[in-house]
Amino acid sequence: MLRLIRCLACAASPLALLACTPAPQAPSPDTLGNPLAVEAGYRLLFNDTLVGNAFFALRIDADHSYVLEALTTPAGKMEQAAGHEILESSRGNVDGALVQPEEFTHSVIDGEHIKVERLLFDWDKRLLRRIDGEATQTVSLQPGTHDRLSYLLAARHLASAAGDAVEIEIASPRASEKTRLELQDAEPIEVPAGRFRALGITRATAENGETRSLWFDVEASPLPLRVSHSWDGNTVEMVLETLSQVPGDPH
Repeated sequence: MLRLIRCLACAASPLALLACTPAPQAPSPDTLGNPLAVEAGYRLLFNDTLVGNAFFALRIDADHSYVLEALTTPAGKMEQAAGHEILESSRGNVDGALVQPEEFTHSVIDGEHIKVERLLFDWDKRLLRRIDGEATQTVSLQPGTHDRLSYLLAARHLASAAGDAVEIEIASPRASEKTRLELQDAEPIEVPAGRFRALGITRATAENGETRSLWFDVEASPLPLRVSHSWDGNTVEMVLETLSQVPGDPH
């Protein structure tokens, strides 16, 4: 299960579509940085079979600080892995195209055992601190570096700005990976939450034989409608099932 969720996390659209079922409208969709609170539920599928559920919560305050959290639990054929949960959290600042994470935490809860890994971003000193248990490593922090959650906000901005592509680096507690996000044409997609006309974004990396894509409808949600990762004839998908939004300042 951990392998599947990591594939998804490393994986994460505004024309009208006739006969679609829209989600609630997000406040000021053109600018990430306006105060909002969003909660979204997803199904996790491995080769079209349910293997888990994910719950995302995004909060952006008036000072442009953000918190994005994701909780993943096993379901379906993986439900026998009782007590195995993955909690990820990204905190930082976002203002339009500028998304700067400050702290990322990855926690694996397996019964009574908890394993925690962290990333600390020091943008003033350009240093990235990786913490894995008692092991600590400090490396150079490159411009445009994201964690496995904050890059979703960068991808969403690319979709809303209708740019061509953006080069970023996605850091994990063990390594960093250069990634190119490329905007694709709008297309109709259907997820459990409804039918949308979404903009696709491909995530290109150095890994041959892998295909990673995200789909956004920026007028419906700041979070992706679908995330897909395919390799060696297998596909892991995260598809939107529920969405609730609170417009305005959460305070």
